[in-house]
Amino acid sequence: MSVQKIDLLVLDSHPLFREGLKRILEMDPYLQVIAEGETGEQLMPLYRQYQPDVVLMEINLPSKTGIEALSELTQHFPHAKVLIFTVVDDFFYVSQAIQAGASGYLLKEMDPAAIVQAIKTVVKGGFYLHPKVTKDFIGALNRLGLASGGPFLQTTVIRPYHLLTARECGVLQLMADGHSNRSLGEALEISEKTVKNHVSSILRKMELQDRTQAVVIAIKNGWVALS
Repeated sequence: MSVQKIDLLVLDSHPLFREGLKRILEMDPYLQVIAEGETGEQLMPLYRQYQPDVVLMEINLPSKTGIEALSELTQHFPHAKVLIFTVVDDFFYVSQAIQAGASGYLLKEMDPAAIVQAIKTVVKGGFYLHPKVTKDFIGALNRLGLASGGPFLQTTVIRPYHLLTARECGVLQLMADGHSNRSLGEALEISEKTVKNHVSSILRKMELQDRTQAVVIAIKNGWVALS
């Protein structure tokens, strides 16, 4: 019985890195690298030719930066799923990538299992951020006060009642406010076990593994207010 594979396009200026990544990815029976490139200029023609399910690309590319190439791609292919895969963990680049339409932001220090998980998450329509950058990302948003009028955030809060229950929306807001499970339970006057059940339900419905990623997506979509 044949396996339905996830087609990947890898864009990185280092041939040895691309080869190593290809070997790692194709150890999973559901993944296959169908095309490779080394410059930002190649992204559009390669995507148009091969129509991959997911693109993995470095942010620092010759001839055209990863952000520039990504912006151009998503203008023509708004449903393209692109994972930035880089060593750069700076808030500026993370925010630029999200604004440009990235489906996730990965760091090259990740272990192979996490990379595969990220790919499978975005294929299903999810969003993935490396845990190391998510905390800095949320902290920077709070410091900069981007709850309204920010470059990529909604200006009004629209609760995701199409996805979560009213109680879960409240829990998500408190998560964005920085509450731990214990303090969240105290605020809502429920047990910590019940809080964990709500958080697990939120992550399951959002198809995520990490509560910080859930908060980032909620902020990006205007589902929560930043204090």
